[in-house]
Amino acid sequence: MRSALTFLILALIAGAAGFAAYQWLQHEHPPLIGQAAPPLAFTDTEDQTHTLSQMQGQWVLINFWASWCAPCMDELPLLVEAQSQYAARGLRILGPALDSEEAIAPVVTRFGINYPVMADFAGADVAMQALGNERGALPYTVLIDPQGKIAEVVLGGMSRDVLNQKILAHLQ
Repeated sequence: MRSALTFLILALIAGAAGFAAYQWLQHEHPPLIGQAAPPLAFTDTEDQTHTLSQMQGQWVLINFWASWCAPCMDELPLLVEAQSQYAARGLRILGPALDSEEAIAPVVTRFGINYPVMADFAGADVAMQALGNERGALPYTVLIDPQGKIAEVVLGGMSRDVLNQKILAHLQ
């Protein structure tokens, strides 16, 4: 009985610490909002290069993810929907994965990802840090406006409502 009570207390403390860490990560607002995005380039799995300078005039949503990240897997179908729903309104999604091409290929197929996906762990990590995520936590999403300035930064997974709200708050 005593060991069960000790275990329960330790579990509650661990849960509270985890929740506090999650809240801290969710509510941290990087000073990048309103600043120019760095001059990044991504090479997708089709060997096409996508630079932010080429995409000026469009809204660009960059979602950093990995096949081993559960919140990323929850978010991918929502991003596929968003690309379909908002592409005509000027939204372009890029999906740099902190993973290998072998690991992401089945994920791309399973979710029918309809936007460019990159499989370059080192390159994605450098880009993610340049966009303010020095901890490497995933998923990490950055919305860049048509003038190349950072409009939104989200660390952690988003629900359909939150994703749509973030996009619609900016699209014309």
